[in-house]
Parts: sequence; structure tokens; C-alpha cells
Amino acid sequence: MYLMPKFLLFHHTLAVTGGGRGLCYNFLMFSEKTGRVLAILIPTLLLVFYGLFLTHQINLVTADLGRHIKNGETLLQNASVLTTNFYSYTNPDFPVINHHWGSGLIFYFLWNLFGFAGTEFFFIIVSLATLWLFFLAIRPKAGIGLAALVSGVVVLILAERTEIRPEALSYLFAALLFLILLRFRDSPGNPKYLKALYVIPFAQILWVNTHIYFILGPVVVGVFLVESLVTNRIIARRLFFILFFTLLASFVSPFGVYGLVEVFTIFKNYGYPLVENQSVWFLENVLGKRPGLTIFKIIFSLTALSFLVPIFRKEWRKIEISSVLFTLGFGGMAWFATRNIALFGFFAIPVIISNLKGFFQDLSATEKRSTDVFAAFALAVAILLSVSSGMLKYFPYWRGGGVGLEQGNSAAADFWKREGLKGPIFNDYDIGGYLIFHLYPQEKVFVDNRPEAYPSGFFQKTYIPMQENADVWKAAEDRYGFNAIVFSRNDATPWGQQFLAARANDSEWAPVFLDSNIIIFLKRTEVNLPVIKKFGLMLAR
Repeated sequence: MYLMPKFLLFHHTLAVTGGGRGLCYNFLMFSEKTGRVLAILIPTLLLVFYGLFLTHQINLVTADLGRHIKNGETLLQNASVLTTNFYSYTNPDFPVINHHWGSGLIFYFLWNLFGFAGTEFFFIIVSLATLWLFFLAIRPKAGIGLAALVSGVVVLILAERTEIRPEALSYLFAALLFLILLRFRDSPGNPKYLKALYVIPFAQILWVNTHIYFILGPVVVGVFLVESLVTNRIIARRLFFILFFTLLASFVSPFGVYGLVEVFTIFKNYGYPLVENQSVWFLENVLGKRPGLTIFKIIFSLTALSFLVPIFRKEWRKIEISSVLFTLGFGGMAWFATRNIALFGFFAIPVIISNLKGFFQDLSATEKRSTDVFAAFALAVAILLSVSSGMLKYFPYWRGGGVGLEQGNSAAADFWKREGLKGPIFNDYDIGGYLIFHLYPQEKVFVDNRPEAYPSGFFQKTYIPMQENADVWKAAEDRYGFNAIVFSRNDATPWGQQFLAARANDSEWAPVFLDSNIIIFLKRTEVNLPVIKKFGLMLAR
């Protein structure tokens, strides 16, 4: 059969049809070009949308970042930071396992080389890479448009956890394992994906030394193993060995078996109630309705309802067992501890897409392209509204756009150093990391925001009562000989607010520094008198 060259065939078609098919050809060529543009534009808009929530200035007063950086710096000189409450003068020898020591080294080297802005850029890149890996995993199942729409909605609960923390690395490792296991499950005969499986144990070694959520590595592998026991026994045998080596890798840390055991026992010593460890119901009862919690409940409901799609289509056998297990497991974790909301959000993306893929595959080419165009338009509008409406400020940690430290965030520490102030310091729970970063080793802290690093009785019998009861406070003064009080003004605990009010009316203590974040009191002694005279009436500088 004679084949005309493409350009001759095109002109021949124009001649025969009067141009109708030629116009159709031109439209399809335009459509192909549009598809290529959308393939770049849609993921870019999705990452920009998520990036808006991630790009905010750092407030070290409440963040853990300062302590993580100091961990990395100190570890190069003293390994005791791995296993003891190293920074505290109240419980310096209390044993504690520093699961995130590797993250501390990473943050320290980044901070040392590029400052806080460089450290934050690293966090943003890690977070965006995590979303990209989940997006990459599910894109072939339902097309770029639907994948982006689902991911864009989920970004609203990912925005609940945008503080620079080692857990961002846990999300990245979880995404990497999920992508590898999904590709292998869907194409077990592909040698590329078979080889990729052996990346998992090595990734687990890195994970176990960067964040306590390393336990999710064996969990994710185990979920796919359970699923394969039902669907494909050949895959199951392979995954069994991967799970075995992943579990072995979980012991490759300075703590060995004790590091793994600590994952399951860490909450036994928690004597201080953290907001992020409370359930959704508890927080709503105590704090009232919060936008982030409402959005989580909506997205969880949508995830659960998505299972109805294959059921109504009489394709319930196509419901993936892994989707059910991830929804129950990570969804339950999020309901009972709000710190897991973002973790659930990442895994909700593939779950929803898996349940909708049958519906999407029935769409015509035009309908699929329309979905892509709508996704691009919706993400663009979401970005514009986020920037113009001030919506970002209603999410945790976002107080102002940009990267690096908030302006004036180091003012209290600079004041302390400039005036040559001395401890012992009484400080509140929130500000411990700030003081560790700025003042260690010259000063140690009374407490910092690691409940596991202090005996539970320390919080219940000492720290909280001394803020509520004047007699307990006086006894603590005599015992520890406090010379200064450094306190977060935004400490929202009832005992913290009560304590600040009491010290403001206490003639033995003089406020010498005040800004939007921190207040410093000095004991009225002869040594402190020059500073008190100079700054006692100047509560803001």
C-alpha cells in the first residue's frame, strides 16, 4: 500500500472534505500542544499552591528548629546529647533517646552554610518533593487533571503542619516507599521496579536516624504485603523479604533495639499535654471549631465516601486492600492525634484517586481534557485567592510570608547577651528551644518542649504547680535560686497566664524586656540593679 507523506495526506484531505477534516486536524494538533503545556502547567500550579503555605517566616520562640540545630552542633563535640536531657539543669541526667539526631546534623550544616533561609528552603523542597512523589504515583491512574484537583484540595490539610520539623523527612521517606511499592505491585514483571524494591531497606536506615516515625517504613511495606497475600502470592514472597530487611534496617542506629522499643513506650512518660497529641474531638470541645479541623473532617469524609464509587459501579472487587488499610490506619491516627493530619492527607490522595479511577477511565478524551483545563483554572484561582484574600494567615505557623527568621525574633537573646545577664533561668515550656539555640552552653534551661526528656512527675508536681501556687513557686525559688525569668508572652496555658499576671505584680521581680513574643524579669538584687534601673520602665525597645 502506497503511504502518502504526512503533509501531502493533509492537503489531500483538505481537497476532499472542503477543509473540514483539515480543521479537525489543526484542532487535534493544537490539542496535543495544549496537553503538553498542561502537563507542565498543572503540576507547577499545584506545587506553587502548596508552596504558599510553606513559605512563611520562622518564629524560634515556639519552634523546635533552634534545638535541632543546636543538637547537630553539639553532637560534633559531645555524644551525650544522644541519650540524656543534655540542655536542662533540672534533669540533666534523665535518659532520653534522640531519634532525630540525624535531622539535627542536616539542619545544623544547612544553617551553618546558608543561614535560616537556606534551612527553610531545604524544608520547602522536601515538602514539595513529598507531594510530587504522591502525585507522580497516582497520575497514571486518573490523569493529570483529576490527580491535581484531589491533591489541591488535600493541600488545605497539609497546611496544618508547615513548621520546620524532622517529620518532613518522614513524609518524604513514606512517599518514596509508597511510590516504589505501588509501581512494583502494578508492574511486578518490570525489572526496574524489582530492583527499586531494594532501595527500601537503605532508605529505612536513613529514616531510623532522622525521625521517630521510621516505624512507618515497615508499616507501609506490611500493608502492601497483606494486600499481595490476597491478590498475588508471587509478589507476597518478594515483599516478605523486603519487609524482613526493612525491619533489620530499623535497628541500624546508635540505639539499636532500644530505639525501636522507645517508639511504643514514649508516651508512658509524657507528663505534659501537647495540643498536637490530642484528638480532634478533644480540641473542638476545648478550643471550639477550628478551620483546619473542619477541613480535615470534610476531606476524611470525602475519602470515606470515595469507596462508594466502585461499589455503586458494581466494581467493589477492584477496591484496593491497601487503600482500605491506609484509610483506617492513618485516618485513625489523625482522629486521635491531630499531629497526624498531614500524614493522613498525603495518603488520602492515592486512596481517593484509586477509588475514582474507574469513573475517570470511562470519560471521553474531550471530557478528560476538559478536566485538565478546569484543574489548571481552579489551581490558578486558588493561588490568586490565597494571596489576595489573606486566607493564609488562618493556618498554623503562617504569620508572615517570606523565608528566614521573623524580623526582631532574636531581640530578647540579643538583649540578654548585650547586658551580660546570668541565670539560673526559669522559663516556660514553649521557649526552651529558643534559649537552647541562643544561650547554650552559657545557660541551661529549666524545661524545654520535649515531654519525654523529663520525668512525668516533674511537670505534674513541679512545673505546673509552681505557676499556679505561690507557696510552690517560693519553694522552687529557694531550691533553684532563679535570677531571671524568660517567658513566652503567647503561652496559652491557664497556668502560664496566671504566672505572668502574678509576676507582673510581684515586687521581687522587675520586667526589663518586652516584645511581641517574650518578656524577661530579673530578680531585684544588687547585681541586677543597674540593668533594672536602666530598663525597668522600658518594657519595649
